[in-house]
Amino acid sequence: MKVKIVKDETSLRVFKALKRGVVSGKDLSKELNVSRTAVWKAIEKIKSAGYIVRGVRGKGYVLISSPEFPVYDIAEMCECEEFYFFDVVDSTNTFLKRLLSEKKVRSVAIALKQTAGRGRLGREWISDYGGLYFSTCFPLRDIGIGIEELPRITLTAGVAVCKAIREIAPDCTIKWPNDIMLREKKVSGILCELCGETEEPWVIVGVGVNVKNEVPNAANLKEYGVEVADVCKLVILKLKECLKKDWRDIRREWLELTDMIGKRVRINSSGKTYTGVVRGIDERGALILESNGETVIIFSGDCFYER
Repeated sequence: MKVKIVKDETSLRVFKALKRGVVSGKDLSKELNVSRTAVWKAIEKIKSAGYIVRGVRGKGYVLISSPEFPVYDIAEMCECEEFYFFDVVDSTNTFLKRLLSEKKVRSVAIALKQTAGRGRLGREWISDYGGLYFSTCFPLRDIGIGIEELPRITLTAGVAVCKAIREIAPDCTIKWPNDIMLREKKVSGILCELCGETEEPWVIVGVGVNVKNEVPNAANLKEYGVEVADVCKLVILKLKECLKKDWRDIRREWLELTDMIGKRVRINSSGKTYTGVVRGIDERGALILESNGETVIIFSGDCFYER
């Protein structure tokens, strides 16, 4: 199944009206300034997304129930220009890359399963049913930063996702640069990718969360009894909140959410290996490592705890 919802399209406006209660096709037609046929088509599209809508003789349409993954509710939360939902897709990040190559539009893509999910450095992200696979894209000017400040977006997304998951699992933490950990195992990862021209750069922020799916040597949220849609709503809310914050506040929150400070780690970066004690992150989002009596600043790499 694939559902595309464009901002302010008739089906989304009809859905918002249905949430208020029973409403007649005639009243909807008048309120939305569309034909009765357009209202009927909108109702059919909403039903095709898994919602149960019934007609009550003499009264109108009534929304009876929502599907396990309430596509229209989540599209309404996103407030983006175009919203895409897939039962299965190759990769939500890859899909948005293709979309941006055709048109620049602020979009969200969500899938229940990915067949070619990707992590950092082109690694595979196991993406079976039961996980959340979410990507959003927007121009960097929307949040007032330049290309050289891209690491800040990764860390900002990390703070947002960690705060979202903490609503469910209070003991999760952030591990630099982009992993969300639950009891020393990875429960979520973030992949940020630049697109577009240098003069008008866009970013794709991809988030994967293990909710009910089993992944070798990784954590999930199965024990907490939450649904993928619950996690998705929390991630959207926290992302919207964090992307509006000042970087100084995000940096402070990142330091509060990590358990890395004072721990000994090994970092593989650009063909070199560094070992030392983590002292924090600097104003650019780079890791501050104390190694052999010196301070080393690392902008990217793989981080491993030393026992």
